[in-house]
Amino acid sequence: MSSANNGSDGCCKVIKSADENGAFGSYQQLTSRPDSSPGPPSPDGPLNYSSNVLNEMRHMENVNFVLALACLVYCGINVALIVVNYVNSNHSVDPPVPEKAFHLLEFWATFIFAVVECVSLTSTPKSLMNVYNNPLVLRLVLFFNIVASSLPAVLISLNYEYFEIISHEIEYLNELTMSFVDLVLLWSLVGIEKSTNVMMAGIASMVAIVQLLVYNGMGKDSDGDMAGEVPAHYLEFTVGIISSLIAFCFCLDNKFVCAKEIGEILFGTHHHCTTCNANSSEFVQIRKNSLSRYGSLNTRGWE
Repeated sequence: MSSANNGSDGCCKVIKSADENGAFGSYQQLTSRPDSSPGPPSPDGPLNYSSNVLNEMRHMENVNFVLALACLVYCGINVALIVVNYVNSNHSVDPPVPEKAFHLLEFWATFIFAVVECVSLTSTPKSLMNVYNNPLVLRLVLFFNIVASSLPAVLISLNYEYFEIISHEIEYLNELTMSFVDLVLLWSLVGIEKSTNVMMAGIASMVAIVQLLVYNGMGKDSDGDMAGEVPAHYLEFTVGIISSLIAFCFCLDNKFVCAKEIGEILFGTHHHCTTCNANSSEFVQIRKNSLSRYGSLNTRGWE
């Protein structure tokens, strides 16, 4: 008997021993595989069942549903902030809503929404290469988005009066990354497959520059506050509403893809699943790129 077979037998003995002690499930369940023969399932036969993929798809479906609800909550918060911004601007002497509470809600809601966008992109059943043609750049943008949205929220929580202006500057500058992520989600939804990196970067930069110009271009009032803060808030919250609706549609689309995948696993033949094919193609492409970049250590099976 070969050494490989000896190792296999040894492994089986460990599993059988653990099974006798009740550590695992049935030994037959551990060693058996579901029928993977092609063709539609028999009406009277068992369902096509793959527990790992099925559980993962169900988990993704639930996660994206919760994320979609969070996007709607963020949309409602932005609508409420527009109302508060209008009311407070008309009652500058004695605003109905304290400015500190107003800004705390603004900054922390933006940070939580940045987290929601990050989770939605990491919890999509689609291939990231179908969402954006350079997953590494997308991950870097998400990283800076989280950092740049959490920093002003923490600063303004520590000292509202001292850090108010710098927190707004960072937040409006961060619109560059947030708008870029929004455009990536939008491009994925409308199915644009061509490389549009320059266009997305240009639009995202324009959104950030416009908000910075509105906030800084009107100077300061007699109290030393930025005169462009109120109109900049209107623009910020409007962009926030648009961003939340784009992310909501993306999360719902993820949920529907997961539901379709679950149906394929349970009732379909699973031979023409676009999700699995896309993810498999991405994995093979990443593997080939790593081999060509760092040298081939073992290319068997990848050529």
